[in-house]
Amino acid sequence: MQMEKKTGNRKVLHAADIHLDSPLRKLQTYEDAPVDQIRGASRRALENLVQLAIHQSVDLVVIAGDLYDGDWRDQNTGLFFVAQAAKLTQAGIPIVVIRGNHDAANLMTSSLPLPKNPDGSEIMMAADKVDARVFESLSIAVHGRSFRKRAETKDLSKQYPKPFSGVFNLGLLHTSLTGAEGHDNYSPCKPQELTDKEYDYWALGHVHLRGEHGIDGGPPIVFSGNIQGRHIRESGEKGCVIVEIDSRDRCTPNFHALDVVRWDVCQIDARTIDHPDDVMDQFEQWVTRQITSAEGRLIVSRVAVSGPTAVHNALHQRRHRIEASLRAIAVAHGGGQVWLEKLRLKTSTPTHAFAFGDLDGPLASVAQVVNDFRMAEDRVETVKQELASLLSKLPIELHGYGEGFSSDSMGQTDELVASAAAELLGRLQESESTSE
Repeated sequence: MQMEKKTGNRKVLHAADIHLDSPLRKLQTYEDAPVDQIRGASRRALENLVQLAIHQSVDLVVIAGDLYDGDWRDQNTGLFFVAQAAKLTQAGIPIVVIRGNHDAANLMTSSLPLPKNPDGSEIMMAADKVDARVFESLSIAVHGRSFRKRAETKDLSKQYPKPFSGVFNLGLLHTSLTGAEGHDNYSPCKPQELTDKEYDYWALGHVHLRGEHGIDGGPPIVFSGNIQGRHIRESGEKGCVIVEIDSRDRCTPNFHALDVVRWDVCQIDARTIDHPDDVMDQFEQWVTRQITSAEGRLIVSRVAVSGPTAVHNALHQRRHRIEASLRAIAVAHGGGQVWLEKLRLKTSTPTHAFAFGDLDGPLASVAQVVNDFRMAEDRVETVKQELASLLSKLPIELHGYGEGFSSDSMGQTDELVASAAAELLGRLQESESTSE
């Protein structure tokens, strides 16, 4: 396909994984959680995207899949995107979107008419073939294909055509690439295979961690990441990439933060702890640093203490008091900008065993029982049965606290046993010392 090449610099905003109105995960189980702020975060982040595009005078916006999080609970989700897309098109900025696994064609039973682009083209790309949008005034061609079904396990990139001559060719693809932890292996492909297509830029979606996967001598192959973190595993700044293209079709991607709620983990090395109060001191210092870098965003934090420490038992024994103190620090020093999601302890004794020196009697017997259970081959099944029995006795409104724990996981089972054992032995040790 031949066409006259336009000259001049251009800007393309590349975003992905909006997950508009994505449901909250377990936050309703926390009494003091800023639920309303977090619930509306994906909408505010999308508004930030639109404002950034207009403010930066970008020439084109592309979204590489998962605009939605499945079928809408109500029409307001779709209406909100229609309104934001209209702001872009009314500002003269075209937008091109492909569907990903979360908003595949067969998942979306709801639909609303979308505005047309300034040149009259459709915003949403086809799912039955590789589609193309050629913006002649920009000398940019966008190639993309929406997911027809959620589990798209074939390499869709093989169907993408050769680049159009005389224009900047952008490939829009929802893919796991060569695989990523926590993401299903959809439309897998290799960076070399994308490079061989000879496009100028690959705008990828699906993997929520921002990253550049291009190879030497090839075009940028970029995951922009999601625009708003949804839980603690999506920590750190989130946003989009603005690709600056020069008159020779050389491009430079630059990241821009869009998130309004920032999830982050305060990692504490247990080897630096000599007293449980050290956890609070380190968290307070961390909060001060994060407030400065967050630029007014709400910070949803988790404190994770891991590693060997001599105060292992004391930490687990005082776990609830420590967590309450951490929440107080978040409130007192965060100025309403910081909320503590959870304290997580993954500590051990320096010897990685429940030993109490030369102590004998009941305490040593309990320690031996615990150590024996930690080595038992059937410990996973035993814990699973005990938890099931306990859960059946709890009020139904408390069942949410068990979400996120897999009793089939050896690692999580051992972590639960270690925590419970440390608290038990710590309590017994304290009781023994106070009775002397």
